Amino acid sequence: MTTVYFIRHAEANNRIRDGRSRPLTDKGLADRRLVTEFLRNKGVDAVLSSPFQRAVDTVAEFADEAGLSVLTSDGFREHECDSEWAKGADFFSFLRRQWADFSHKPDADGESLGEVQERNIAALNDALEKYEGKTIVIGTHGTALSTIINYYDNFYNFDGFMDMVNLMPWAVKMTFGSTACAGMDKINLFAPPAGEFADRGKYRVDTYAAGELRAYRFVVIFARYQDKWLYCRHRERDSYETAGGHIEDGETPLEAAKRELFEETGAVGFDINPAFDYSVHTTSGWSNGQVFLAKIHEMGTLPDFEMAETGLFDTIPDKMRFPQILPVLFARMEDYI
Repeated sequence: MTTVYFIRHAEANNRIRDGRSRPLTDKGLADRRLVTEFLRNKGVDAVLSSPFQRAVDTVAEFADEAGLSVLTSDGFREHECDSEWAKGADFFSFLRRQWADFSHKPDADGESLGEVQERNIAALNDALEKYEGKTIVIGTHGTALSTIINYYDNFYNFDGFMDMVNLMPWAVKMTFGSTACAGMDKINLFAPPAGEFADRGKYRVDTYAAGELRAYRFVVIFARYQDKWLYCRHRERDSYETAGGHIEDGETPLEAAKRELFEETGAVGFDINPAFDYSVHTTSGWSNGQVFLAKIHEMGTLPDFEMAETGLFDTIPDKMRFPQILPVLFARMEDYI
């Protein structure tokens, strides 16, 4: 997997009209420390950026600390729309029109959001090919980054853009298998989440045919044993869950599913196959996963890892982990079988 940390620049001095040379304010220069602290110990292999000064300066402090150069790419530059600003137009009304129609642009000097998206995705694909399997940082801009998010998540729209418009700096983490995006996390550097499963609001769960999503972060295993469904309970929780978890570096989804099934249930003899794909969307991002159906014919001792016990059920447990997700996946599994 390739990990990309997109860093939207810190506060810039908008009194400087030239978009390419616009510098950070004193506050922006101070706030970029949040970027440096966030990226530290992330194992970053390369730092890329838009050539615009405010983007370069936002990631430069981290690059210096990490002993890396900031490599600029014109493809990551911000939305070219200075002509609209010069006319005194309402910038956000203009952007709303552009979000409603990605082909809309005011004149020959400006860019449509479709054009912004096309060149940013082209630059990103070049980077994904060059740095496959590595961790990279890309210094970017609000509109440019929003078009990248929209490319992989078409539910992200003008309202999503407006939610982050005043967050400078801002971070978005994406993981990729080749050029297929496996998931995204939006990180408010001024108030980072307390943990991976911190309160994220409501979940939207979508399911797809097996193999359709092409890149995955998680595996989920619905296991049948003795004509019942086998679930497991974590030592620190009183709710049951399916076996499953993160796909580790270098693993295929099937390899991860086999490992998680053994580690979390003790199953040693089983047949297992992919059933369908799923994605989970929250207010802070989304992740892809693949769901497997396992038919267990031999159980061993439960390994001494995270799980306290297993249980057999006729359906999903009354007290379950991820109650907004598991019923959707279970219903799709019933259709599958």
